[in-house]
Amino acid sequence: MVGRTISVVLIATIVTLVSVLHAHGLHLSIGKSEVVGKTFTGKLVFNKLDFIEALDQWNPDHPLYELDPEGFEKLTLRYMNRNFKVEANGLRDLKLEITEAGQDTDSLWLKFRFESTTALEQIRVEHRLLFAAFPGQGNVLEVRSRKGKQNHLFRVDSPAKGFKF
Repeated sequence: MVGRTISVVLIATIVTLVSVLHAHGLHLSIGKSEVVGKTFTGKLVFNKLDFIEALDQWNPDHPLYELDPEGFEKLTLRYMNRNFKVEANGLRDLKLEITEAGQDTDSLWLKFRFESTTALEQIRVEHRLLFAAFPGQGNVLEVRSRKGKQNHLFRVDSPAKGFKF
């Protein structure tokens, strides 16, 4: 219960900081995920303007305003595949599937899914999203499994983390 209270207080503090700083002084994404059997699913939430800026810098040869919705979706998936990777059980990289996406006034969110051919006993997550555009970017990811909850703050100098279940 204490851990949950600390998590709620931490998230409330982060949300308050983001709204005060309008996400320009603080570059942070929040992700919640779950491992069940062979599947790793979750949702990542970013500042919308930061995500678009990172995508635009990553693909400078094709201005984003020239893309139709399908082109923007394909570009987003390529960007995600390059910067958000999962390796299963120390053996193979899993294929990323974006299952849903949306946005509101200030944020953009993506639901993801990775599926393995065998039960996930451990995963290695590489979470480099927005790092090239914002070297101070931090990506928080909570991973829930039958063994409990694990958290990690991915930074430029710590872009990967192993989780065991």
